[in-house]
Order: sequence, then C-alpha cells, then structure tokens
Amino acid sequence: MSTLTTVKEVVVFVDPYSTGCIIAQEMSNRGYLVVALWTIGFSDEMKTHIPNSCSSLKYFLEMTQVESLDETAANLRSKLEPHSIVACIAGGEAGVDVADALSENMGLMSNGTAIPNRRDKKIQQELVKAAGMRSVRQAGGKKVEEVQEFLETEEYPIVLKPTESAGSDGVKLCHSYDEAKEHFELLMNSQMVNGGECPAVLCQEFLKGKEYVVDHVSRDGIHKTVMVWVYDKRPANGSAFVYFGCVPI
Repeated sequence: MSTLTTVKEVVVFVDPYSTGCIIAQEMSNRGYLVVALWTIGFSDEMKTHIPNSCSSLKYFLEMTQVESLDETAANLRSKLEPHSIVACIAGGEAGVDVADALSENMGLMSNGTAIPNRRDKKIQQELVKAAGMRSVRQAGGKKVEEVQEFLETEEYPIVLKPTESAGSDGVKLCHSYDEAKEHFELLMNSQMVNGGECPAVLCQEFLKGKEYVVDHVSRDGIHKTVMVWVYDKRPANGSAFVYFGCVPI
C-alpha cells in the first residue's frame, strides 16, 4: 500500500532568533512548514534566544549553510522534497546577507544583492547621503590609519561600532583619541555576539537627542510605515547605551 505525502509550502528562515522566532511561529500557525537555516559561524548561544511566546515553535528542518550558495540551495531542495519552498527570509540581523543572496539564487521574492551588504552601517549612511538626506559624518576601515584623520579632527565624544553590529554589540561612546584608538583595536580582535569576527570598524559623530525606530515594509514599489517608536536608552553597567525598552509614538 502506498502512502501519499501532502505537499506543503515551505518558508526558510535564516538565523531565526529573538523576535524573528515570532514571525516563524506565525508562519507555522498559518500552515507553512518552517525551516531554520543557520549561517556559518552563527553563535550556538544566540540560537537559544527564543521568546516565551514561541516556546512551542518546532522547525520542520534545521540545517547549516555551506560555503557554496548553489550547494546550499540544492541541499534545501533535496531535503525538502516534495514540498515547495515559497520564501526565504532573514530571521534576524545575522541572516540578512545570506537571506538576500539565497532568495535571489532560488528565484524567490528577494531584496536581491544590488546593495552588496545591507547590514554594513557605513554603506547605509552612504546610501542615505546619496539620496539627498542628512547623514552622519563618519569614517570606517580595518586599520586605525584608515580613520586617523577622522579621529584627529572630529569633535568628541564620538561613537565606535562594528560595521555589522546588532543590538549595540561593541558600540562605545569614546571621549578621547586614545580611548577611540584602543576600542578600535579591541573590536578588530573581538568576536561579535552573533558569531564571526568584526569585519571593520565604523567611527561616527555622536548624535545627541532622541533615537527613533521606524518599522517600514516595502513590496513591489509600495511602501508602508507600520509603527514608529522612540528608544529608551540609558547609561548602565559601565555602558553609555543600554536598552530599557521602546515607547510607541
């Protein structure tokens, strides 16, 4: 007697953790098979960051990315047959680059790779400036010599951070050249909280005032603002920037 397999639609989440799990849970509730694709070097500790509301979330499949994009796509298709992959999205900050590249490779709806690294905060500000909007004064690089002029001429305090930081990881308010140089070298020899080494350091002017968050969704040229928040950040535990929460506007 043959057994018929019900073909279902699959959504692949790249590095689902924290609030990304909430989206995965919602997709599961709507009847999709949910897959977790972990990027190379992603922290095992970060995989445990699952909201209490998602304690029942079960992945149909968990697998790890391989070096080749084509091979990763082939592995997914092979392991998921006969089911149909209909979307590949980032489940967290660390998964953005792979989700963009993999969704494009698999012919799914995608942000694409026209912007080489959307997580790079230096590139983000360059794009803001190119669009004619006010942007942050900045300099970035892998060696102190590449940002030397900025460190010597910019008014202090200034902010230093990894170009691909998330959740204030490695972000420090520096009040002198020596402090900035020391933190630059520390970052270039540190591992980021999501896993992997710091690719480069970004030095930026310190913007005083409230920090807002705009939740925005774009699809096929249609743009919608769905929420606006203001961060509640305060000095604590020796750090200048500690999240206490978000206040809706």
